[in-house]
Amino acid sequence: MRILPGAGTRRRNAALVGQPARRKRAARASVRGARELLTLQAFRTIFGSARHHDAEVRRSGAISGSQLWALAEIAGCDGMTVNALAERMAVHQSTASNLANALVDRKLVRRLRDSADQRIVHLHLATEGRRMLLRVPGPHAGLLVDALRRLEDDQLDTLRDALNELVRIMQRSAGSAAGETLLGE
Repeated sequence: MRILPGAGTRRRNAALVGQPARRKRAARASVRGARELLTLQAFRTIFGSARHHDAEVRRSGAISGSQLWALAEIAGCDGMTVNALAERMAVHQSTASNLANALVDRKLVRRLRDSADQRIVHLHLATEGRRMLLRVPGPHAGLLVDALRRLEDDQLDTLRDALNELVRIMQRSAGSAAGETLLGE
């Protein structure tokens, strides 16, 4: 006579059959979590390095990193306009104008009107601006911009695509979080 397994035995067998699949999922989740944490650590390193470099620039030259970058761009293309500066730094025209104003106020840059069209203003490096670039540690565009410039085209494209997707996800999440308190509040 054969004994048929009861319902309890079937449940136990099903649980045993499902264990390898659960372990695989748990292992994949663990690997995924480690990858996420390594990526987060890379972001922390990038931002920490940029902050450290900016602090070093401020300490040695009493100038912000963005002002130093603007100064270096003007030095590289003497006579550029504020619009050209905005384009080179990928900032709004008003931001570039504010940077130029700060540099002019500190006598690091001079403004000269175009002889043919008085509406156009050109930015020129002043002697003190040249001294500043020699005194302050590089890279003058900042560590992040310098690092991006060193990437191969395909690496830059891959990074840009991944960051665009991250921004898209974060914007979608931010939309659903409207009205919530910010971190640290």
